[in-house]
Amino acid sequence: MKNLKFSVVVVLLMTAFFSYSQDVNLDMATERGLMSKTTSPKIQAQGSPYIDENFKPVKIPSFDTKVYLGRYNAYNGEMEIKVKQDVVIALDVNSADYEVVFVNDSKTYKSFNYTTERGISKKGFLVVVNSGENANLLKAERIKYYDKVPAMSSYQQDKPAKFRKESDVYYIQMKSGSVVHLPVKKKDLLKAFPKHSKAIKTFLKENKVKLSKEEGLAKVANYIGSL
Repeated sequence: MKNLKFSVVVVLLMTAFFSYSQDVNLDMATERGLMSKTTSPKIQAQGSPYIDENFKPVKIPSFDTKVYLGRYNAYNGEMEIKVKQDVVIALDVNSADYEVVFVNDSKTYKSFNYTTERGISKKGFLVVVNSGENANLLKAERIKYYDKVPAMSSYQQDKPAKFRKESDVYYIQMKSGSVVHLPVKKKDLLKAFPKHSKAIKTFLKENKVKLSKEEGLAKVANYIGSL
């Protein structure tokens, strides 16, 4: 009975300490004007949920001029920021809008409200691929988690849980600010914009636009934004 009471006390103390540490981390972020939340629990699997495991120099222009270290968890859709040595928080896009610039990569992420290809409304980070006169081309970087697959027989081996990088999904930000899915297949593209399908088809042909390249997608996105 004494051992049980001791174990309960230890668990309570550890829980209190963990909660205190989380609160301190969030308070430190709040002091810098960053609306934040704790990062999601780590999952043990092959591969990585991050676009790049390494923390890299980033700026968050709308908040201050300080250079932080950051990385993007594409599986959870979380932008992790190291606000101090060993203190990492996730930016809370549901509480504020963010622009995060990866300084050395010339790569910018912004938080957007958008509608997925399945018609689901979301808010999260998208990469700004191109800023056009009539529309912006954005993309969602995706990493999926695949659970462990047990062996079907003693002659086979278990397939371990893993993260896998999936194809990027593209979007258009219109002048109105709305963000909609941009299909990368010609047939699906024309179907997505039925009112302008003939004009878009002509534009693709006359300008020899290749939808397999981001340069081509940027051109058609800007054209669609002008219609």
